Amino acid sequence: MPFLTPSMYGRQFSLLLIPVLVFCSCAKDEPIGPDLGGLFGELELLSDFGHNMPNGVHFEDEETVDFSANFNLEVDYTLSFIGQSSGATYSISGKSTNLSGISWGGECNAVFFRPMEWVHCVLEFEDHPDNTQIDSVFVWEQPDLSISGVLLTSFEEPSSFSLTSGDFTDHLETAVNTLEAVEGTTYVSGIGTGPATWYGAIRILTNQGDLSNMEVSSSFLNLHARSELEGSATVIKVFEDSNDDGIIDAGQDEVFTTKLPIIADGEWHRMNLPLSNLALDLSGNNVSVNGGVLDLEKALRIDITFSQLGTSDGTFGFDVDYVILTPDFPF
Repeated sequence: MPFLTPSMYGRQFSLLLIPVLVFCSCAKDEPIGPDLGGLFGELELLSDFGHNMPNGVHFEDEETVDFSANFNLEVDYTLSFIGQSSGATYSISGKSTNLSGISWGGECNAVFFRPMEWVHCVLEFEDHPDNTQIDSVFVWEQPDLSISGVLLTSFEEPSSFSLTSGDFTDHLETAVNTLEAVEGTTYVSGIGTGPATWYGAIRILTNQGDLSNMEVSSSFLNLHARSELEGSATVIKVFEDSNDDGIIDAGQDEVFTTKLPIIADGEWHRMNLPLSNLALDLSGNNVSVNGGVLDLEKALRIDITFSQLGTSDGTFGFDVDYVILTPDFPF
């Protein structure tokens, strides 16, 4: 068998390499992966950012603000709404080449948007901060957001609640005709001082028929709270009419309860309590009648109590507004 010399080996390798190079040079260039120009190119608005309500929106007539804009790229965006007198906010985020199908019906994060208010509409792009767009819409009135559940009280009607105080209560009162309310012009404020765990309560009688279609496992008690006092808390209590006599009898009817901390930053916050978090309260003279299972059809009263997280000697309290029960989803 003949052996290849180094020069013969080189010629043999070159001959093998030529078809490979020819094959590679003839192959069609195909892009691999997404179009980087589309991902990282300059963003351009192909049509102006705007909406369909130049004369303002009437949310009470179920009108919505429908937005429009077209982009040359598929981009991540956030459309934010900022009330100029209420400070209310809400936002919608998405990823698309346009704003087709994007509308706002007056939803809010915590504080409600006010009637007769200008709302700034700010369109921002996460990867293109220099392309921020701003428009405004005039809100003639608030939408009726109570249709999402059973409104227990917004404190606008005095007959929808009552207040009860105790030895450690400094003040427990209704603030009226104020622009600081979450919704409307009224809210309740309570403060107490001393080494106690009860500084007063808001009592709300329920219409048992209104709650018959709600399931404990999927329903929420929603309220709005504001405080500047660290360590403040609320104890939520649901009283059943377990023996069906139409009144709450200590030692005969079940009570369900849970404690929630209150954020102390001076801002309104929406709190969403799953009713499934309520536990049978066997303290004091309370009893178990129906196996410790909350039955909303027997719920007669809901208390929002002013409390603290511990038992220290201090001052605690908070403001409360707009309390609503919602099925299936938090408010």
